[in-house]
Amino acid sequence: MVRNKTYNNVVNTLLHIAEKYYGIQTTSVGDVFKIDLQKNTKFPLLHINPVNVTTGDATLTYNFQFFVMS
Repeated sequence: MVRNKTYNNVVNTLLHIAEKYYGIQTTSVGDVFKIDLQKNTKFPLLHINPVNVTTGDATLTYNFQFFVMS
C-alpha cells in the first residue's frame, strides 16, 4: 500500500521536528515577507517558506526554503 503525504502532512512533520529541536524557539510557515517579527519575539526562529510542488506520474515533490533567524 502506498501512503501519500499531503502538503499539510509534510508541513506538520517539519513543524514537529522544529518544535522538538532545542535550538529553535519559534516556528512559522508561509510567505517570508509576511513574517511578523513584532509578534515572534523568541529567537532563534525557523521559518518554512513553501516554494512549489512538482507532479510526476506517481509522485509529488514539495520544495521549501528554510530560514533560521537569530
